Amino acid sequence: MRPFKQALNIAKKEWRLLLRNPHGLAVLFLMPAAFILVMSFALKNTLTSANVEFPNTGWVIEDSSPIATQWAGEWIARNGGERFASRTQLHEALRARQVQAGVIVQPQWLDEQGKPRADHIQLWLSNRIQPSAAGRLRAELSYSMLQVQMKIAAAAAGPFASILLGSASSAELLPATGALTIRYLYEIESGRKMSAVQQSVPAWLIFGMFFVVIPIAGVLIQERNDGTLTRMATFGVTPGAVLGGKLMAFMALNWVQLLLMLLVGRWLVPALGGDTLYLDLPIAWFLLMVLATSAAAVGLALVIAAHTRTFDHAAALGGGANVVLGAIAGIMVPRTLMPAGMQTLSEWSPMGWALDGMQAVFLGAPDAAQIVPKASLLLAFAGVCLLLSWQPIRHPERVA
Repeated sequence: MRPFKQALNIAKKEWRLLLRNPHGLAVLFLMPAAFILVMSFALKNTLTSANVEFPNTGWVIEDSSPIATQWAGEWIARNGGERFASRTQLHEALRARQVQAGVIVQPQWLDEQGKPRADHIQLWLSNRIQPSAAGRLRAELSYSMLQVQMKIAAAAAGPFASILLGSASSAELLPATGALTIRYLYEIESGRKMSAVQQSVPAWLIFGMFFVVIPIAGVLIQERNDGTLTRMATFGVTPGAVLGGKLMAFMALNWVQLLLMLLVGRWLVPALGGDTLYLDLPIAWFLLMVLATSAAAVGLALVIAAHTRTFDHAAALGGGANVVLGAIAGIMVPRTLMPAGMQTLSEWSPMGWALDGMQAVFLGAPDAAQIVPKASLLLAFAGVCLLLSWQPIRHPERVA
């Protein structure tokens, strides 16, 4: 019985220590609960086809035939959407998220026999459209063209086939010719097909950069506990200098990390049979996003390290915060799989701002309207974090 009592007393001691460690308990209980909530909502509609919302659609009618015009008009009246005068206007609407998809009816949409040509329809999709919504749109377009074909065939004996477009129905549809041409926005802008590595590298690069909290916490907490920060203050080293030095050092560490991940995507992944990461990026926008993302990541790490007493607390808080922010931002689950509400929420995460800017750089042809607002938000976030870190660095003995 004595060994059992000893083991029981040790267990009681461990429980007392746990109860005195709220940060550890938060990681054990609150972080998994928050992660379950975030992931449950993020994956809400991915495992069911029910209640798939029809995407807001824009139309460009390049075919001058009255049948094409009437078909598009009836579709818009029935399913919603709007017409655009040109592909350029449709492209801008997709970039501004005014519409989620675009349908371009090319010239000579009807062949010599009066059959709709599916290969004369281009379907442009937003980078964020849900696959289920895109699938529904594609199916509805194919079904609608089959209806047009059947009605024209039924009216072939008369000269006014378009009159029957709104009234005919059929239980037997004839196959349309060809297949829809589907292009995502990033394919339109970059001129190449999207690959998994091109989409995953910017996401996981951002996630890795924010984990700089681990080395920062180790250095800063040790400096505070052994009195290094106090001794530097006696030599006239200001809190601004301390924060500035750490910001520069760990941002440089982020850049080395970035270089390694780019090399992995460019050389190691294809060597193992995967797709190649394209690095023909707009260098100015890329460097701006790297600078802003790195500043935000180091700033957040400094706040956490400055306000925690032990490395274990900082690692637990920083790791948990990064996981939740990454899940909200669309790193754990691609935004295309998220419902609209979660996609909106992701825009409030610093990692979400970084992901928007980085994916614009890696996946398309970015401009100032896409990059500058996200970079500004990240730099402002970094500035706020540095301000919040100032007081604990100035008075390290007051950190609870």
